[in-house]
Amino acid sequence: MASKRRAAASKAKKRKEKKTKPAKRVRYTKTPKRAELKRLATPTPLTQHPLPVELPARAHYMITIDNIRGDTPIGDLLVSFPRTREVLVRNGLRLEAEDAGDIYMSLDAFSAMNGLKTETLVQELVETAKEPIPQPPAIQLVAPPSV
Repeated sequence: MASKRRAAASKAKKRKEKKTKPAKRVRYTKTPKRAELKRLATPTPLTQHPLPVELPARAHYMITIDNIRGDTPIGDLLVSFPRTREVLVRNGLRLEAEDAGDIYMSLDAFSAMNGLKTETLVQELVETAKEPIPQPPAIQLVAPPSV
């Protein structure tokens, strides 16, 4: 019986030896990037100054009540006038995650999709935007002193 145990132990030992091998050492060499090579190869003369680069002008405008038109994006309108959301939802705007692209549509496209006239939709939105936002009553934290 002892010989069987020895044979089994020697087989297990051979399996362990096969599994564990020392890892090879990897040498890392730092190679300069291509951009660094170009910079090193072509020095720029000190007398030449680079021209200032101007960023392209963005068409940044604020939406006011006066410029709500058919080409106004729905998302911009909702940010500027949150109360217009009620009107748009009533007329068919869906704000679920699947229909998130609706906010990038213009009012023209929205009214065409929902069978509305753009002029009447714009008038309704302008009237809603003109309404003042109801302010909650001021809460008095301290009672005024009685004289």
